[in-house]
Amino acid sequence: MQTCVDRLGIPLTVGWTPDRTRDKHGQIELSSRTLFLFDEKEEEAWQTLFHEILEFKLKEVLKPYRVTINALIEALEKSCYEKKEEFLEFVPGAFKLIEEKKNEQA
Repeated sequence: MQTCVDRLGIPLTVGWTPDRTRDKHGQIELSSRTLFLFDEKEEEAWQTLFHEILEFKLKEVLKPYRVTINALIEALEKSCYEKKEEFLEFVPGAFKLIEEKKNEQA
């Protein structure tokens, strides 16, 4: 399995550690750059390896979208924050003006 990953140029170490108590078939830990396979049967471990390799490569393909979406979210949050602050500054003045006008009429 490690040979396949190496030949595909994927910078991960494969660790096949069968564990039936896991709720996943496999996972990639980016901190240790390790692809863990938890399946007990070798055939299933190969299927999981293929799945995890595809997921790893797909994340690279989708990264520009994630970066763009996160930048948009950040811009929207900044804009909304500024508008909220403007509103909060407006409210006391509006109440004060209304109260003053109400008192003048009385």
